[in-house]
Amino acid sequence: MRKLVTDEKEKCVGCNRCIRVCPIAGANHVSMEEGQIKVSVNGERCIACGSCINTCRHKVRDYEDDTERFLSDLRNGEAISLFAAPANQINGEDGGRILTWLRQLGVKKVYDVSLGADICTWAHIRYIQSERPKSVITQPCPAVVSYITRHNQSLMKYLSPVHSPMLCTAVYMKRYDRIGESIAALSPCIAKAHEFEDTGYVKYNVTLKKLMQYIRDNDIKLPERPTGFDHAESAFGRLYSMPGGLKENIEFYFGKNIRVDQAEGPSIVYEALNAFSHENEQYLPTIFDVLNCPEGCNLGTGVEHNITRFKTHAIMDKSRQAVLKEFDIDKYEELLEEFDDRLNLHDFIRKYVPATLKRYSVTEEQIEKGFRALGKTTDLQRSYDCGACGCDSCLDMAKRVVLGDNIPGNCIQKLNEEIMGVLEIATSNMDSAKLLVQDITEIKNKSSLINGYMTTLNDGLVKYKSISSSILSIATHTNLVALNASIEAARAGMHGKAFAVVAEEVRNLATKSKVIVSESEEISHQSISAIASVNELIENIVKSYDKAHISISIINQSLSSILKTISTNEENESN
Repeated sequence: MRKLVTDEKEKCVGCNRCIRVCPIAGANHVSMEEGQIKVSVNGERCIACGSCINTCRHKVRDYEDDTERFLSDLRNGEAISLFAAPANQINGEDGGRILTWLRQLGVKKVYDVSLGADICTWAHIRYIQSERPKSVITQPCPAVVSYITRHNQSLMKYLSPVHSPMLCTAVYMKRYDRIGESIAALSPCIAKAHEFEDTGYVKYNVTLKKLMQYIRDNDIKLPERPTGFDHAESAFGRLYSMPGGLKENIEFYFGKNIRVDQAEGPSIVYEALNAFSHENEQYLPTIFDVLNCPEGCNLGTGVEHNITRFKTHAIMDKSRQAVLKEFDIDKYEELLEEFDDRLNLHDFIRKYVPATLKRYSVTEEQIEKGFRALGKTTDLQRSYDCGACGCDSCLDMAKRVVLGDNIPGNCIQKLNEEIMGVLEIATSNMDSAKLLVQDITEIKNKSSLINGYMTTLNDGLVKYKSISSSILSIATHTNLVALNASIEAARAGMHGKAFAVVAEEVRNLATKSKVIVSESEEISHQSISAIASVNELIENIVKSYDKAHISISIINQSLSSILKTISTNEENESN
């Protein structure tokens, strides 16, 4: 099946809004790319309901249709006729002028889907009368058909076999008006491309939104004259495009003799269809009229939504009043009988083929594995159900993690607990940092004491060096005195021998003193040099202590600020 919804992942911020509104589990795939959560479309499971496009605020999601190909083929001479949905007339003032422009480009014939809607009503009435089904789910909406044939096949037995109004129009054009050329649909619906692909009657799904964008982008001036359709006016089929349109058509004929329920909007329809599949048949309506879009096809997924619901309803009510003036029940019977004469019911009946998709289910063991991957071990953690990940519940999230469509990093509770764990460690580290600051301060103080002691020692050594210099000077003079005494003793002869011995001893003592003082002076010089080096080292250590103290103080302030912010937020939330 063709992938219709597209995404530009580089724009995705991982807000998960698309997952939150999507009615199909697994139609969105979550990944982590360069530290950023990214969500992409899983085309295999997507039913093109358009919910993600409408909700995306970052212009990530868009869709593809056949507008460019249609216009290119038309300009290249391909023979094409088209039909236009009623939404063409409602969305803007240029509906008829757009048809004139398309005719000028080469479109052969133009049909109104309201004709197909009348045929669709006739086919449903005759099918109910002949087959008497217990309950029927109508299928004008291709997103609903895709949901049933792809994701809830238990409902296929209830799905109406009657073609949608668009397909009824296409069948009528091909089989009864003998239109041989290709057919294009001027459509308000993205998902119609799937219906056309499955049935083969329509070649181009040209959505009103993309066509209007093309007209603006190419600065096309539309013709002043509007154009009409190439067939007779329709009846109540004009009301099909609004919520409950089919219901109103059926009830006009049957009255309240049969029960017709209705539901619109993706937030309601798919949940209702799921409930329908589990309901006891005795409680089911004869007809369940369902539409994917909350305001019906008039404000469908393929229009620009530049008109309010009230204006839409006012326009539709004007059509209703016009039909009521023209048709009463007898005249409507005549129309149905005319269809009986001209049309074959079987031409407007469709067969559905169930899609073969990989089973989207998990075992209890796998669910447990998913919960463990999310770090959810308690009942409270497993029922947090905040929806931030886009899933409806933590159980749903665990399943999708196991199936590979979501990742544990997308769980806000897991992220919160990890952050709180980090903050707990940070708090503990902050206490340790405070102790470290105290230790550094104490070391710094002791270093200052050591520095003081070394200064005192250095001063003592300097004084010692000065004393040693004095002793060395005395020793030098003593040595000279002793030398002179020896000379005088030698002159005295025998009388000076004793004095010569004393003088020699004095000179020896002076020499030894000089040697000792010289050695002490060298040691003193080395000690002073070593003390200077120690002092310089202590000064560097103190500077390092100061830097470490500043860094730790900054860290403490940051951690305190973070903890204060978290505490304030918690207080605000509790208030």
